[in-house]
Amino acid sequence: MIIGIGGRSRSGKTTLAETLVWHERSHNKRAIALHQDDFVKRLHDIPLIHDHTDWEIPASIDFELLKKVVSELKNDFEVIVIEGILAFADVGLNAMYDSCFFTVISEETFWIRKSADTRWGEEPAWYVGHIWDSFLKYGQPPQELPNLMEIDGEQPYQMEKIVTFLRHFGE
Repeated sequence: MIIGIGGRSRSGKTTLAETLVWHERSHNKRAIALHQDDFVKRLHDIPLIHDHTDWEIPASIDFELLKKVVSELKNDFEVIVIEGILAFADVGLNAMYDSCFFTVISEETFWIRKSADTRWGEEPAWYVGHIWDSFLKYGQPPQELPNLMEIDGEQPYQMEKIVTFLRHFGE
């Protein structure tokens, strides 16, 4: 089973991915999470916006490598979870998903959480706004995406509902 998790920055995608992997492993399944951030292109191959690396667009991700890795891992893992703000930005990757989750937070919550996020240093306010706008442009799940469940990223995850959803689609 290949599970896609998309959603706004700081909406809980990584937490959900790691929780799903832990859950699957606790049921003796071989599971792994792949993070979109691990598949960014080389710095000089990523476009700039106002002299700032634009991590927030599909051109920043090596989707071909990500799809190749997923194809290779299918032989070794029963569950592969892929997460990132651009998890639904590639048609070929979307075709690989068996089930998908879309984490949602309000714009206010996004700004609060993103402003507190200093993992990569302080981001200028214009860039934080760019992250939001890019997500609206590139991060939305397409209508034809199979088996999609929306998750409220402002509330604790209801794992019982998530697991029931996955079982319904062939876990």
